[in-house]
Amino acid sequence: MVGRADAPQAGPPYQVQGCTATRRGRHTTYALAVASLVGRSRAVVLGAAFAVALTAGVLGCASSGATFSASGPCVADGRQPGAYPDLERQIPQTFEGHPPDRLDSGRNCSDANLGLLKDHGIREVRFAGGLWQLAPATGVTLAIFTGNGLQADWLAAFYEAGARAAPKVSGLSVSHPSVVGRPAFRLDYADAGTPQTIVVWPAGEGTVHVVLAAGVPDRIVQEAIAAFG
Repeated sequence: MVGRADAPQAGPPYQVQGCTATRRGRHTTYALAVASLVGRSRAVVLGAAFAVALTAGVLGCASSGATFSASGPCVADGRQPGAYPDLERQIPQTFEGHPPDRLDSGRNCSDANLGLLKDHGIREVRFAGGLWQLAPATGVTLAIFTGNGLQADWLAAFYEAGARAAPKVSGLSVSHPSVVGRPAFRLDYADAGTPQTIVVWPAGEGTVHVVLAAGVPDRIVQEAIAAFG
């Protein structure tokens, strides 16, 4: 989601369900990118939280014909580099010694992409995410989501629902660690044999941080969490 749509992907995407990702299939969104972040990545998480919504799928989303715009009322889901510079600036500038391979931002307001969040009264979610591809099939995505009243447990439930619905996911476990003294939600599972981890925690009122990792050891996951400061 951040950068070229045809770039290789290594982790789960971070967006939420479907339409904001490239049209590569149901599991392409940036929340899972590093599952949707990594392209079709091995994520299963719902992708890309917001662009995340692996479970939703990108096919058949463009029904209204509306064009994405970062300003004004939200009439179409979308993302692009520089859409919301203030959010992109909150993504760590470097990780593992270099800047993200992809960085972009956007917003979702359609029922298809909001998924479970709309049941909590969420009508629009803005997001930004950076993807670090650490090897051909491994990577980490650092993402931020904002929305009026958005809560970390809702976003975590969104990712969990996507993982449980994915046909190639196995060994899903959910735990509740603490991140900077705040309750967090962690999902660990394998997607087509590749280990995936998603960690979601509150970062302020209506703001949620997410780390999505694919094929990396827990040391890298912890360093990604710490990168947010």
